[in-house]
Amino acid sequence: MERLLLGIALGICTALFWPELPPIWLGSAVLLLGLLLLFRYRFTGAVFCGLGWAVVFFNLQLGWLKTQHLEIPAQHELDVTVTQAYQKSDHQQLLVSAQQINQQAFWLEPTIRLTLNNNKYRLKRGDKLHILAKLKIPHGLGNPAGFNSERWLLGQGVTATGTISQLALTYQANHHWREQWLDTSRQLMHEFYQPELLMALIYGEQQDVDKDDWQTLRDTGLIHLIAISGMHIGLIAWIGMALSRLLLQRFAEKLPAIHWLIGMGFALLYSALADFSAPTVRSLIMLGIWVVLRLWQREWSAIRIWLVALAIMLTIDPWSVFSAGSWLSFIAVGILGIAGFLWRKPSMWQIQWLMTVLLLPFQLLLFDGLSVSSVLINIPAGPWFTFSIVPIGLVSGLLVPIIPALARFGFWLCDLQLHWLMSMLEWVQHWGSGWLSLSAYQQRMLFWSLTVWLIWRFTPVVIKREFGLLLLAICGLLFAGCESEPDWRVDMLDIGQGLSVLVSQGNRALLFDTGDAYPGGYNMADAAIFPMLDYHGVQQLDYLIVSHRDKDHAANWQRINQKYPQAHIVSSAKLNAETQICQRWQQWDWGQLQLTMLSPQNSSGGDINEDSCVLRISDGNHSVLLTGDVQHQAESELTTLPAGLLRSDILSSPHHGSRSSSSLAFIAAVTPKYVVHSAGYQNRWHHPHAEIVARYLHSQQWITATDGLVSFEINQNSIDIKPFRRSQPWYRQMDAWLVGDHPLK
Repeated sequence: MERLLLGIALGICTALFWPELPPIWLGSAVLLLGLLLLFRYRFTGAVFCGLGWAVVFFNLQLGWLKTQHLEIPAQHELDVTVTQAYQKSDHQQLLVSAQQINQQAFWLEPTIRLTLNNNKYRLKRGDKLHILAKLKIPHGLGNPAGFNSERWLLGQGVTATGTISQLALTYQANHHWREQWLDTSRQLMHEFYQPELLMALIYGEQQDVDKDDWQTLRDTGLIHLIAISGMHIGLIAWIGMALSRLLLQRFAEKLPAIHWLIGMGFALLYSALADFSAPTVRSLIMLGIWVVLRLWQREWSAIRIWLVALAIMLTIDPWSVFSAGSWLSFIAVGILGIAGFLWRKPSMWQIQWLMTVLLLPFQLLLFDGLSVSSVLINIPAGPWFTFSIVPIGLVSGLLVPIIPALARFGFWLCDLQLHWLMSMLEWVQHWGSGWLSLSAYQQRMLFWSLTVWLIWRFTPVVIKREFGLLLLAICGLLFAGCESEPDWRVDMLDIGQGLSVLVSQGNRALLFDTGDAYPGGYNMADAAIFPMLDYHGVQQLDYLIVSHRDKDHAANWQRINQKYPQAHIVSSAKLNAETQICQRWQQWDWGQLQLTMLSPQNSSGGDINEDSCVLRISDGNHSVLLTGDVQHQAESELTTLPAGLLRSDILSSPHHGSRSSSSLAFIAAVTPKYVVHSAGYQNRWHHPHAEIVARYLHSQQWITATDGLVSFEINQNSIDIKPFRRSQPWYRQMDAWLVGDHPLK
């Protein structure tokens, strides 16, 4: 049975790596073949069944995107029902189920994430709306480091996002019992130290937790203790069974299963309070299997129960294959089983050590770093949460509608402990962050080192003695597989609508422009620039060049300057007292590269596009031209420079590909081999304009909105070009499928 379950799970998990989504007819054929193979080749047939089901499921879920032509920015008419509503300071975030889109109904109602930029309506679960909204596919920044929005959205089953422009409330639902329960809890927590963390810990309501608190918990390796997990479900079930034995023991003779059923009922109630999130459903499945086995007096191994829960979860909801939280939760439970296998009665230290080592690859894969303080902090914090904070919080949560005063007292005890904990963590953070961001090279080396250690650790002594040299040779080949670094690199970052270019050689870098920043704190420095600097192992930023004052180019210069105060700032605007105003013919030697400023002749203050600094970077054989937002007037002045001075292999298109730039004379003077248009996905200015794309007909072109980061790895005699999205799995290339470049690809 284990092989059957493992095969189904593996087949569905292959969706993480498909280069493109096969058509539904092929998925149906693979599923049928798998069912036939099950009778003779169980494991192979199970893999084919899982693979075929995943193909069919994702085609059914995503097919509506093509019928509604989401590749074209337009307003869509929708009839929807609100399934979740989150209130923010200046807007509401809604998760809706769409009954009709442009008057077309769908058998499987799409789940869409919408933003409503006003608080006139206080929407809640069950409300029905008729809306106009601009929709787009799940789309995020396409960089090798930073938050993976596509994976996060798909992990929630969200197949489109959008912004509401018009709204009519067609049905107002009564307050959902869960919302009333949560509202009462919030009132009881009024004026507490950590009400947001309490709501996240008890009910899974994480959307209001302060960003700095999340950062502190992540850096110290405690973020998993705040998330709803199997521990919560197990504790609630145990509490229910304990109460049943205390109050209903006399019924146990007539109904022997009553204690188990009461415990399961408590677990179901709590799962509903946690909105049946993926970790609660997974834990509920495992608990349900265990209860059924107990009632039938059967014994299953822990690995079988784990595999059954995994296979059921992935089969019912294949979207969970993209959910980082679900995977970390499943893997953590699996590691507990491994600890029990390695040590009959593992200590807290042994469990924590094993968790740290075996979760390391997944932590690197998901977060590009690791918490170096997590082991030491988790040893006291884990039992503290397990035996004090979580049980008190869960019991208090259940008492809310019954004895509110007692629930408030329990919440107060939890809040006091969380306040002490966060104060201690902030003290630890004051002496240095426990989070270690690792470069791509360091991640590869650590991954292969761990692989080599595991191979050596679990290889029998006899094989080590006989084949030790062969094992060492294999280890050497693994290390040799790590890629060598280029002489220098140019990364045209995907930062939405704006520009930011990272030029690096070794562990030193130059940054040209800083991208935009938005209300609420979201900014491209944290979202893209800092993660990419860490990803490339940059230890020193030598130059920060800000072409001009426009927000989409300059919004983050102060934040970057705070982190890298040694950077030499060059700009057409006087950003601070140390700023050097850019001017034609300025030159700097930077390592093996020469930096030459070609424009402006004289800046008027950096407030207009024509003031943009234009920088040429060259190693003598290859060159790149970074242009900011220069328009026709500045381009005309540039074309009067001596012949060949503008000529460059790589060009960032002026003004994101606007029609006000990229004149024919300028293009002829530069004659670029490669052009990158840095623009936002479905931006309202239609950058890059089709007319401009046509002018660069003889150049190879990329658009960051659809191609993601475009990296040029430059050596003395070659330029290796790596558009990020083209090397990624299908779910990060959905735009190409949407416009019909390849079949779902």
